[in-house]
Amino acid sequence: MKNIISIGTVFIAAVCFIFLPVQAGAQARTASCQSCHSDQAFAGGFASSVHGNNSCTSCHTDIDNLALHSSGEKKSNPVRCASCHHETATAYKTDVHATEQNMTCSDCHRKIHVIQKSAQTKKIAITEQCARCHEPEDYMLMGHGKAVLAGNADSATCTDCHNLHSIASYHAATDKEKAAQREDYTRKCKSCHADEALARRNNLPTAVAAAYDQTYHGKVMHIGYPQRVAGCADCHIGHNTLKPSDPRAALHPDNLYKSCNTCHTIMHKRFVAFEAHPGAIEGKTYRALHIAEIFMIVLLAIVFAFFWLHTVLWWRRSYLDKCLMHKAGFIENPLTPDCRDEKQIERFTVVQRMMHVLLILSFFTLAATGLPIKYSETAWAKVLVNMWGGPEMSGIFHRIAATVLCLLFLYTLWRSIRFLFPKWQWRGWTERLLGPDSLFPNLKDLQDIKGMFLWFFGKGEMPKFDHWTYWEKFDFLAVFWGMTAIGLSGFMLWFPGIFSYVVPGWIINIATIVHSEEAFLAAVFIFTVHFFNNHIVPNKFPLEPNIFTGRYRLEAMQKERPLEYERLVAEGKLESLKREGPGLWTQLFASVFGLASLVLGLLLLGLIFWAVIFY
Repeated sequence: MKNIISIGTVFIAAVCFIFLPVQAGAQARTASCQSCHSDQAFAGGFASSVHGNNSCTSCHTDIDNLALHSSGEKKSNPVRCASCHHETATAYKTDVHATEQNMTCSDCHRKIHVIQKSAQTKKIAITEQCARCHEPEDYMLMGHGKAVLAGNADSATCTDCHNLHSIASYHAATDKEKAAQREDYTRKCKSCHADEALARRNNLPTAVAAAYDQTYHGKVMHIGYPQRVAGCADCHIGHNTLKPSDPRAALHPDNLYKSCNTCHTIMHKRFVAFEAHPGAIEGKTYRALHIAEIFMIVLLAIVFAFFWLHTVLWWRRSYLDKCLMHKAGFIENPLTPDCRDEKQIERFTVVQRMMHVLLILSFFTLAATGLPIKYSETAWAKVLVNMWGGPEMSGIFHRIAATVLCLLFLYTLWRSIRFLFPKWQWRGWTERLLGPDSLFPNLKDLQDIKGMFLWFFGKGEMPKFDHWTYWEKFDFLAVFWGMTAIGLSGFMLWFPGIFSYVVPGWIINIATIVHSEEAFLAAVFIFTVHFFNNHIVPNKFPLEPNIFTGRYRLEAMQKERPLEYERLVAEGKLESLKREGPGLWTQLFASVFGLASLVLGLLLLGLIFWAVIFY
């Protein structure tokens, strides 16, 4: 114990022996300097300043001969703060104040000889410091600044958004600079507004950042193209973060029109009813949005519940039948070239086949350009967008494909009208509407659905079909519903400003929900149900080529559509429909293009399910 005390005594004595003379020397040198520099700026509060423990020569290192300095022969050079504040000085080299204003440390840290730590909190001190040069009304009396001065430690001060000694220089003269500025500020805004604890403490919407991420602006920002969309500061106008009820607020209805009009140059004032953060504000009524969302969810659930069950049961029964045929030694392969001389039945005309090819190309283009925006948070979204040349080019291809699809729809509608009213004859249109060549549902389709489910479970024979089956009619009629929903909503999103002259802005929010969910329904339905019904069903796997060749083998027709065969024989029309079998090149195109479409569709389906499950 005595040894420990002795060691401690020696250590304290050694420290005092080393430190006190140094301290005394520093004070002596300071006193010596103050014998000349005795004015208040140098002597008044230096001892109690943050540098009070330093001597004058700690900063003025070049004054090594007091006599020469006193006589005026040796002037003091500018102080290098970096000799002590290394990290700060390194960061400040890129600061806009250094690079463009040529400001030094003392321009902000004034009265350096008497400077003391502020009695205010750090955030208030920084705010007051910046307001010495920058217009105080621009920040201190607005939103964040007002809250900081009121003592809110959560509110953002200048350096929370602009950094402290490394404030970036944003000229926003080029797209690259605009992108960097918008992305930087948006990221910083989200870092606070996505913090649920901070949001709860300040009674702020906790979902505001997530709601922004679900908009077109947020999705394109997320995949790395902020120059194409609005960030937080574009709508909230930087420092003006007052509540929308304040007439000075950037989000006040009277001011919001001007903000939106910066990008949306053609728009009606009702456009400002658009919700930039749909569903994020607690207590606000979003009844229309919720109804639209619930409707789309119910629609998806009903369609997929029925048809996926239908697909599974059909696969089970068809596979069972195929196994029985395999045991009997009969294997049917629709891809095997049919080189026999016998003629085949024409099922699809050249025009119909061309329409289907254009439909496939436009649909895949729409899916491959739209899905990356819908699932922008996924790893593959940016890859797909970059393959198209970025969101701008991706959008151009998306709209071209949409235009092609709309033209196909209009042509189909025209063909349907001509089918009902050939040569504009109105008589007999109801018979044609409900007849066997029509794609409009009738009572027999309900009977076929019942018979099909009985066949699934071995309770009866497979129903006998005519020219069209009930699932083919559903596919066709779904186009009319789908094109109305997805097409109209798509044009609203394409021209939101123009549509604001017809509908209020919140309708655009509903259009976003409908467009997104209807696209999901269309893509998943095509890549699962439609692919199965026409290609993956065991007796046709891996491809039913007649949509590409236009030809139908007679025995296939007798087996799959016996009512049509019997009707054509009875009406004496069968011979008129017989054609030569497809040539080798036609069969090659059918196989290559058809299989490529299947593979691409299943690949996109995999990406969709990946996004739904893991994100």
